[in-house]
Formats: sequence, structure tokens, C-alpha cells
Amino acid sequence: MGIADTKIYPINTGWLEADLGTYIFWKGPAGQKIWNPCYCYYVDTGEHKILIDTGLCDEPRATKYHHKCEKRGCTEVHKHLPEKLGVQPEEIDAIIFTHLHWDHVQNMREFPNARYIAPRKEMVMAYNPLPLYYRTYESPILGIEPAYAGCAFELIDEETEVFPGITMFHTPGHSVGHMAVTVTTSAGDIVVAGDAIFQARNLEPNEEEKWRYWVPARFVNSVDGWQSVEEIDKRADYILACHDKACGDHEVYPFEGMKLRERRKHIPGFAFYFGDMPAGTSDKTASALAPEEVEGYLAGLEAPKPDEPR
Repeated sequence: MGIADTKIYPINTGWLEADLGTYIFWKGPAGQKIWNPCYCYYVDTGEHKILIDTGLCDEPRATKYHHKCEKRGCTEVHKHLPEKLGVQPEEIDAIIFTHLHWDHVQNMREFPNARYIAPRKEMVMAYNPLPLYYRTYESPILGIEPAYAGCAFELIDEETEVFPGITMFHTPGHSVGHMAVTVTTSAGDIVVAGDAIFQARNLEPNEEEKWRYWVPARFVNSVDGWQSVEEIDKRADYILACHDKACGDHEVYPFEGMKLRERRKHIPGFAFYFGDMPAGTSDKTASALAPEEVEGYLAGLEAPKPDEPR
């Protein structure tokens, strides 16, 4: 049991409507909407059964207090596990939370034997949120009870290997205490990015602005947010975000023929900002694109597009 046995299963708990320019892409096409899935992830290491986040609540509650929501046949995580994967809620050993925003924590009480593991800085903010984020953390001030009210957490301060091959590392920006999770698998290091990015496209350039990354627009700190995107780029052989439709293209990760990404690829004309490399990662950086390759590379990138009318 261990790395060779580790599998990650995406669980779509529903769809939320979001703006391409005020949420998904900074300086994206504001006013244009897309529907985003809300994934959490079930990780089976062969020894431990773990959830990374727990996703959405029911459709009426989500729409009433937060964003327009449609389930489209998706169920909450505690129903999906036994119905689709044959895993009972009481079998879950632990839940690792990337952060404590409302769409990542619902139904956590449905797992009676699970340890709750979360970043300490995130917990502090969740219980005393800046007023701008009362709704994001479902503050009781608004007459809502957050899913984690009264729950006992194991709090993480620094980068920590919480289970063999499963490491939480700091990726603040989207929220104060956000941490992503590296899951070491037979194919390489898969980073479950939480909301440090929304889509894989956030890791690619914005040609018009000459940005190396087209970072998300939903953040509490843009400097931290950019650095966190760089950090993920340095560490990930593959990335699973929580709101990227493409993450549902496969039932399990790694899958046969899975193509690994190139880490920290230098593209002439698009600058990195933070240079330091985490221990053990510098030898995994990709070779730089040659100047004559840049035009073709950029031409292959897709611009953000709104959903077609349904």
C-alpha cells in the first residue's frame, strides 16, 4: 500500500454561476457568465480514505445565500460516495480542507469517524471574518450557521505531510489561510489546488497584458495570490482545481496515458515574479521555450468564453 495504490476520484457536487471577469480571470470579460462545477476529491491510498473538501449543500440553500446553483443530477458528497464509489461515510478517515469557504465545507458532519484538518489561519478568519466575507464564511451575523460550527479541527500552521504522500502547503491569496494539497501518485505529484486557481487556464499567460499567469480575480491579496499560482506551477506534475469542468473528464486520477504538465516553463516575454524554488523542485523545471516557439504556443491558448445559452 502507498504511492502505487493511491487514487483520486473527483466528485462534482453541483454547478455555480460565476462571472468571467470578476471571479475566474483578472481582467477577464466582465459581465459574461459561465457555470462552474464544484468538485471535492476522494483520495484512497490503500491504507487511508480521505476527502479533500466536501463541496456544496443543496440547491435551494446555495442559491438563497450565495450563487445561482443547479445540481444537474449531482448529489452531495455523502450521497455520491456510497452510490457511485461504494464507500460509506463512516469509512472516511479524515477530511482535509483547502479553505473554509461555504462551497468547500458542506455536509462535513455526515462523516462520523473523520478527523477534520484545516489551516489555522483559515480557521481564525472563518470564525471572525472581515465583514466583506460574512457571507463567504456563512457568518452567524447573517442568521446562517456554518457547516463547521462547533466542530473540532486539527490545525495546520506550516507545510505538513498530514499522511504519507499527502502534503498541505501554503497557497494564500484567494483566502487568508488557503493551503493546497500535493498527493504523490505513481504518475507524479498531483496538486489539488482548491481555489488558488479556478481553471487550468489560470496557469497560462494573458498575452494582451503580458502576464505569465492569467490569475483569478477573486482574492483577498493579489500578491499572495500570484505567488501561490507560481508555487503550484513549481510543484505540480498535474493539477486538479475545484471549479474546472475538465477535472471531470476522468473518473479517477492518475489514469492510463495521463499527460503530465511541464513545471515552471519559461516563456520569453512573460516574467515570473517569485524566484525561490521549494526544496527538491528545481531539477524538475521545464526547458524554456525558444523565442520562435512563443507565437505558436500563444496561438494555441483559448480565450475565456461565456457559456452558450441553454
